[in-house]
Amino acid sequence: MTNIDEVTAADPHAENCGRRERKKQQTRLALHEAALQLVDEKGLDGTTVEQICEAVDVSPRTFFNYFPSKAAAALDLPDSGISPEAAVAFRVAEGELVPALCELIGASMDDAQQRKRMKALVARRPELMPAFAQWMGSIREQYVALVRERTDDAEALAAVALTMAALSVIMHDSSEGGERPGSARLLEAVEQLVAARAVVLSPVG
Repeated sequence: MTNIDEVTAADPHAENCGRRERKKQQTRLALHEAALQLVDEKGLDGTTVEQICEAVDVSPRTFFNYFPSKAAAALDLPDSGISPEAAVAFRVAEGELVPALCELIGASMDDAQQRKRMKALVARRPELMPAFAQWMGSIREQYVALVRERTDDAEALAAVALTMAALSVIMHDSSEGGERPGSARLLEAVEQLVAARAVVLSPVG
């Protein structure tokens, strides 16, 4: 097995890249924590980007390298909802489309602590909801674009709409889902929605 210290010792460039990446992660986390605290205390309108930057000792230019807005910083919203690794796994997945999509989206749900913090903050500060909804819209478009690589436009839109509706059900569920992975909970919610639709559309009498 290759030791990471041996790799970085042999390749100073790799070591420098690793340090820069850690520094970027630390800066992003610090900006998020500062924004979270300030918005929670003062509200979104009572918080400025300058206050967040002052708390972390960075410039506004640095702030916007990490987040497009103070709301995004408070909620720690990533630019992309799909990691390169997850995109590759989805492209090569076999079987039905919706379960593969549940695997893709469900992977982002497995950070239970982060999910709880986000839900709690939005509950306390509902003025964050428009920013969250806008972010969800952009993430939806990313999912549709990826799903189109495996099917036609109509099926891609339908699959994403169904899975995102199931995600909304989970987000509004007060329970935490135990230790089950997000993909399993998401697929269960999809099945519940499909079953409910069948009941609503079934003929009476």
